[in-house]
Amino acid sequence: MKDIKIKITGTSGQGIISSGDILSYATARKGYYVTTYRAFPSEIRGDGKCYYTLRISEHQALTATGETDILVCLDEDTIYECMNAVKPEGIVIYDSNLVKELKQTREDIVIYGIPLADIANEVNSARSRNMAALGIVVELLKNLHLEEQILNDIELRYKLKSKDIIEVNKKALNAGKKYAQEQLTRKDKYEKAQIKSTGAKLIMSGNEAIGLAALAAGCRFFSGYPITPATEIMEWLAKELPKLGGKMIQCEDEIAAINYALGASYGGVKSMTATSGPGFSLMQEAIGLASMAEIPVVIADVQRCGPSTGVPTKTEQSDLFAAMYGTHGDCPKIVLAPMNVSDCFYQTINAFNFAEQYQVPVIILSDASLGPRRECVDLIDFDKLKIVNRKKPDLKEGKEYNRYEDTPSGISPISSPGDKYGEHVITGLEHTEENAPTPAPNVHRQMTEKRFRKLETAAGEFSKAKTYGDDNASIGIISWGSTSGAVFEAIDKAKEANINVQALYPRTLYPLPTDWIKSFVKNKEVIIVIEANYNAQFKSTIVERCTHINKGTEVLEFLKYDGTPFTPEEIYEEIKKVYDLQNSKRDLATNKHTHF
Repeated sequence: MKDIKIKITGTSGQGIISSGDILSYATARKGYYVTTYRAFPSEIRGDGKCYYTLRISEHQALTATGETDILVCLDEDTIYECMNAVKPEGIVIYDSNLVKELKQTREDIVIYGIPLADIANEVNSARSRNMAALGIVVELLKNLHLEEQILNDIELRYKLKSKDIIEVNKKALNAGKKYAQEQLTRKDKYEKAQIKSTGAKLIMSGNEAIGLAALAAGCRFFSGYPITPATEIMEWLAKELPKLGGKMIQCEDEIAAINYALGASYGGVKSMTATSGPGFSLMQEAIGLASMAEIPVVIADVQRCGPSTGVPTKTEQSDLFAAMYGTHGDCPKIVLAPMNVSDCFYQTINAFNFAEQYQVPVIILSDASLGPRRECVDLIDFDKLKIVNRKKPDLKEGKEYNRYEDTPSGISPISSPGDKYGEHVITGLEHTEENAPTPAPNVHRQMTEKRFRKLETAAGEFSKAKTYGDDNASIGIISWGSTSGAVFEAIDKAKEANINVQALYPRTLYPLPTDWIKSFVKNKEVIIVIEANYNAQFKSTIVERCTHINKGTEVLEFLKYDGTPFTPEEIYEEIKKVYDLQNSKRDLATNKHTHF
C-alpha cells in the first residue's frame, strides 16, 4: 500500500478536528507524508457536521479529497452520507451504542460496529469517544507504529489544559486499542498495511505557510481583523512576530487593518494583512490608495463562499474578479494564486518581493480548502531564499529627491520617514514626480503610464506556470489555485485509461501572462477550464484576454459552487465525457467523409 486515506466525521463538539489534528501531526512526526482536508460548520455547537480527511503516504499526495479507505463516524447521519465514497474493501467504523442497526450497508466493504460510548465511559469520560475511535484506528494500522507518537501529541495538543484531560484522553485511546486487540474479529485487508517512512519533514497548514513565509520575507508588521477562514494567519503571527521584534495589531475592522498596514509600510516596515471575502470588499479603496501612492503591501484573501457573509467555513474561488478588477480606477496590482501548502510559502515570498520591488499591492488568493489544509512539505533551506527589499534613494544635501520620479522601469526609489533629505508627502490624489497634487490631464496620463510600466517590468519575474501531463495531449485543462491536486490525480487516472490530458496552472493571475496560455493551447482540440465559482470567472478572463486561442479550439467549463472542493473522481468523469464526445465527433466526421 502506497497510501491510506482516513475520514473522521461527526457533529460540532465531538472532537472531530482535534482527533484529526492529533493523528496528522503524529503521522508526520513518524516520517510519513500527510495531506489533509478539514471542513466544519459555522456553528460552534449544534447539528453542523465536521469532516476531517487524512491521507498518509510515502510520497507527496496531491489531495485528500475523494474516495476513502477508512471511514470513522461518530454520528448517524454521516454514516449514510459518506459510506458511498468508501473504496471497495474499505472499512466503516461507527458507534454501535448510538446506532443499533444500520439502515444501509454495502456488500463490498467491511463494517465494524464498535461500542465507542461504552469504551469512553470505562475511563469516565463520555466526551472521549473520538480518542477511543482513534485507538481503534491505531490498532487497525498497527504496522505504522503510531501509538507512542499519538500519546505524545495528545500531551502537546492539551498542554495548556489540566493533566486530568491529558490522562483521560490517553486512557480512552488505549482502551480503544485494547478493544480492537481483544474483541474485534478482523475481516479487513489493512492488518498488514505498511507505508514507507521517508524521514523528517515539515507539516503546516496553508495559512501557517503564509505566516511563516511572511516572517522569512522580512515582514515585521501585521494588522488584521478576525474572519473565517483567514484568522489562523493572524493568530499564528500574533505568537511568532514578537519573537523577531515585530508587531501584530488586531483592529476594529478590515478598513482599519489595511490602513494600519499601509501606515507601517510607509514607515519603512514590510507589512501585510489577511482577510476573506467580506473583509476584502472593505479593503478595496485602500488597495487603490496603495496603488496610487505606490506603497508596498501584501494582502492574503482566503476565499470562502459568498456573496455577503455567505457560508463562512466552505470553499469557493469566487473573489477572482474582486482581486483583479475590484478597485475603482486603473489600479496596478499583482494577484498570485498558490496551488498547495508548499506553494503558499513560496508564493508569499514572491508576494513580498514583488510588493517591495515594484511598490504595488500584491494579493495572495488562497481559499477555505487550501488555507486550513495541512500538508507535509520538504524541509526549507531558508539561506537559499531570495529576499528583495525596496529600492532606497541616494539622498544627499542639495540633491532634490523626487519620490515619484518617472523612470524607464516605472520604479521610483522610496525613502522612509526620518531619512535625512528624503522628506516627502504621500497622497491619494494624482501628483507630479515631485509629489505635488495636481489635476493636470497630461500629468495623470504620464503617471498612470508610469505606474503600469512597473507591471510590464515585473512580468519577467513571475513564477512560470505549472504544467502537468502529456505535452502532446489534445485535451487541455486550465485552472488555478487549490484545484491542482484533484486535477493532477484525475490526469493520472485518465492516463491509466489511455486518455492523455495536460493541465496548465498559472500562478500569476493578474497581470495574466498570456504567452503561457498561447503556448499551451496551440495543439489542443478542447480546453476545460475548471474552477470553483458559478460565473466561470477565470474562463471569462482567458476568453476575453487571450484572443489568440485558435477558433478551432473548443473552450468548455467545469464548475463547482456547492462549498466543497473538487475530487479526482468527478474531474476524471468530466475528462472521460469530453474524450468520448471528441471521439464521437471524429467518428461523425469520418462517416460524413466516407458518405460523400
